[in-house]
Amino acid sequence: MAKQTAETINLCQLLIPEIKQLIQEKNLADLQKLLTEINPIDLAEALPQFPPEHRLLLLRLLKPAELITVFEELDPPEQQFILEHLEDATITPLIEGIPAQNIAALLNKLPKTIVRRMSKLMSDQRIHTVAMLPIFPKGTAGAAMRADLISITADMTAKAALERLRANLRVRKNMNIQTVYVTFDGGRIAGMLPLQTLISAPPDIRLRDILHTVSGIKVPGTMDQEEAAKLFTKYKLTSAPVVDPDDRLIGVLTLDQILQVVQEEATEDIQKLGAVEALDEPYFDIRFSKMIRKRGAWLGVLFLGELLTASVMGFFEKEIAQALVLVLFIPLIISSGGNSGSQAATLVVRALALREVTLKDWWRVVQREFLSGLALGGILGGVGFLRIYLWSQFSPVYGPHYLLVAVTVGLTLVLIVMWGTLAGSTLPIFLRRFGLDPAVASAPFVATLVDVTGIVIYFATAALLLKGTLL
Repeated sequence: MAKQTAETINLCQLLIPEIKQLIQEKNLADLQKLLTEINPIDLAEALPQFPPEHRLLLLRLLKPAELITVFEELDPPEQQFILEHLEDATITPLIEGIPAQNIAALLNKLPKTIVRRMSKLMSDQRIHTVAMLPIFPKGTAGAAMRADLISITADMTAKAALERLRANLRVRKNMNIQTVYVTFDGGRIAGMLPLQTLISAPPDIRLRDILHTVSGIKVPGTMDQEEAAKLFTKYKLTSAPVVDPDDRLIGVLTLDQILQVVQEEATEDIQKLGAVEALDEPYFDIRFSKMIRKRGAWLGVLFLGELLTASVMGFFEKEIAQALVLVLFIPLIISSGGNSGSQAATLVVRALALREVTLKDWWRVVQREFLSGLALGGILGGVGFLRIYLWSQFSPVYGPHYLLVAVTVGLTLVLIVMWGTLAGSTLPIFLRRFGLDPAVASAPFVATLVDVTGIVIYFATAALLLKGTLL
């Protein structure tokens, strides 16, 4: 669901009691007028507050374009309920107006009885369009494109092209066209025309004489949708043609679809940064068992990694027994390293996604993070040293060798923060180099790695500085 502003939500909620009252009074004329004041997306959110028979009534009163918008915002079970219970006269413009790609996805999910009914209501051209859709893997530009194309060829006149556009838009009123893509007879893309240019052109002029080239900005159907989104950002596009390997036009990507892609990709990256396998479904829609499986896999890996911490501490059992005071600072040490690593990993993963950093920049990243780690570690190390030194002036808790303990903790903090920033910044670049998703270098994963190695750094430093005193 799209996020709504507070004002929109309040307006919708304020009108719901009035809608219910008009339904009770059977005042359909005023009810239909009132529905025009509500954004269809808000109405889709409000529908669950009505009983089934009232939901159907509200949908019958909507204009086709508004009905399509509401339908596409609903969850699959609610969509199935609508297709089962609305009359043919209401459903026909609905299924003719929904993008062909979405119709194809619906047909794969719905019961056969509903599929047969929908097939009977669709025009022959619509059935052919859906059947001929290339099957693109999820996450590609082809899977995200709008495949409902209005055939406009280069040898058409401006008048004929406008007439064809009008004829199609009478059926698909929700289609927002700002750019017309023109093809040759074989389907290969010839160029594009802004709608304004087409409308203002002389009626008898041929499109091939006024069309613009697409300046090489054509999106292969197999291109990753995240790469397609970067093209939109780089060239400030509002739409782009999607082509097959033979340069034939097979669909169009619009800015609305790209915004949806960006939201999905950002959601996936955020989930991976939290050490959760991408859910691919809304939080409340995903099955509990599937949620546990996606979260449990990474959690198990991280748990096994943290078990190494216990093994490492066992290796330093002698040092721990001789200087129990060192144990007091283990949480401080490992959390500081993990936090610095998580910070660096998050910054570099985002920079890679935005192409602010590329693989060839790895040495610059190392230099920058080394200096950052040195500065941040120095700050934390200084604070840690002062904390132990000053506290020891009032309490004997750190023993007679408190100054050496303070130096050990301070120096370890410098080293572990430097190591954390280097590990957190280079691991995403390493993964990208081998074709893996940098988001897999999640903050918890980096934190676990730095936790284990941080124990080694801490006790190795202690063994060096405290030899002959506490050790």
